[in-house]
Amino acid sequence: MKIIIETQRLILRPLTLTDAETAYYGWTGDPEVAKYVSWLPHHSIDDAIEWLKEIEWRQDDSGNIVYSDNYIWGFVLKETGELFGSGGLIWEESRQMFQVGYNIMRVHWNRGYTTEAMRAILRFAAANLGIKTVSGGHAKENLASARVIEKLGFVYDQDSLTPHVDGTKVFDSREYLLDL
Repeated sequence: MKIIIETQRLILRPLTLTDAETAYYGWTGDPEVAKYVSWLPHHSIDDAIEWLKEIEWRQDDSGNIVYSDNYIWGFVLKETGELFGSGGLIWEESRQMFQVGYNIMRVHWNRGYTTEAMRAILRFAAANLGIKTVSGGHAKENLASARVIEKLGFVYDQDSLTPHVDGTKVFDSREYLLDL
């Protein structure tokens, strides 16, 4: 099964260990990008390498995707070949479903790339992974992520508190659902 997805402006592909430096300097190590997320910004390229190992795509001998608790793509601009972000689906234990997640370099914010990428990923998930419903959420202060969620057609479910992974802070957040 082909896991590379093309949209009008983007190529979405699995990330590899060779992407560690770009990811670290571009978005995973940027505290501003990580301001409203529950994961810790990476403090080194080694952190990015560990993350890339965790999200590695797996396929069986026939090329079928092996079930995973995440499906993450790198976002690449078709025009330039620049890798500038990542996103996909991450298993959310508390809700027993996949949740969307995405992060891109600040220089590419507010251009519609995240919405374009996630729309394609959601179509892929429905057609190829058998996923029927996904959740999405954002810190209430993160208006850009709220716009992405709304453009994708998610329906408001509830207000929530989202703890940061290190336990140092909690976000007031909004949670959504989308039937695929």
